[in-house]
Amino acid sequence: SGFLRAGAVLALLTLAVGVRSLLTAPGARSHGPAAPADVERARLALETAEIATPEAGLALLGDKALLFSPSGRSFIAYRVRGRRWIAMSEPAGLKEERLELLWAFAEMADSYGGAAVFYSVGEGLLADLATLGLAMRKVGEAAVIDAAHFTTEGKGKQNLRTAVNRAEREGASFEVAPPGAARALEVELRAVSDAWLKHHNGSEKAFSLGRFDLDYLDRSPVAVVRENGRIVAFANLLVGAGGREAMIDLMRHDPEGPHGIMDYLFTRTAQWAREQGMERLDLGMAPLSGLEDRRMAPVFARVGALVFEEGGAVYGFQGLRAYKAKFGPVWRPKFIAAPTTTPLALALLDVALLTSGGWLGLLGLKK
Repeated sequence: SGFLRAGAVLALLTLAVGVRSLLTAPGARSHGPAAPADVERARLALETAEIATPEAGLALLGDKALLFSPSGRSFIAYRVRGRRWIAMSEPAGLKEERLELLWAFAEMADSYGGAAVFYSVGEGLLADLATLGLAMRKVGEAAVIDAAHFTTEGKGKQNLRTAVNRAEREGASFEVAPPGAARALEVELRAVSDAWLKHHNGSEKAFSLGRFDLDYLDRSPVAVVRENGRIVAFANLLVGAGGREAMIDLMRHDPEGPHGIMDYLFTRTAQWAREQGMERLDLGMAPLSGLEDRRMAPVFARVGALVFEEGGAVYGFQGLRAYKAKFGPVWRPKFIAAPTTTPLALALLDVALLTSGGWLGLLGLKK
């Protein structure tokens, strides 16, 4: 009887360990957020990178793990959730190291019994991801302004000219504070951010979006709008390799500020990018935009298109795309990639949970 009792206990313990291994993230504890020294190492790698999308700057948030190439000049930023190891955007660094770094990340995930997932990647990386044998699906479109030729002239830009003229008539001014200037503006920036969060009953995001963190904001240029000297709106700008492209990341404005102030901020930022000699200004992704609800389309695309079309009241995806469209952008597709054995819908859900901070944040129940 003692042997049977011991056997039953052993069986229960084995079952408990098995269930836990299925539900928990393999390697998550040993692959948590990067140490400050590694975040600084990533910042230095970005300064000399040959290839780096503006989104690579999200690695400096300090909420992701970092995998470096042997040279230390290239890296992938990622998080582990469940059995999925999710890389945020594309590898940054040296072009010759990119494919080998992709393989290293996929093999590392596999060694822990996990699956490598790549989120928010562009068309230029698809060939390398196909070499890894991954399946890919479109998850949305990024609104990218041709900064070199951006103008507010013409009939289609009348609303932008009106926003700029009205804002400046009411005392608005625009400037871009250089990296290292955010900390001196902390009190004013925080007041705007807190007011915005309170008005939207929201919480800070993570992973695929920036958050109000002074160390993070201090590492990038910050576009600032003032009304009669008082800051009423701001956005930090992530800059890609070679300074050819910038992306608007964290955006906040005072709900009591002037009407249309974000139109003013976006327009002046696009003009600033043109003056800096940049080629493109990325306004961010419109999730699920550009997916086709056709009979022969993949189920993933058809469901995504349905959510985009019918979920406006809840998610506002159509409204977000319509707002960005008035700046005359080119829509660049964004993809998610994973092994064929990994349900891409669940991988996309993991991204949403990482960005929102869990189920409460995703459902809008956490302030």
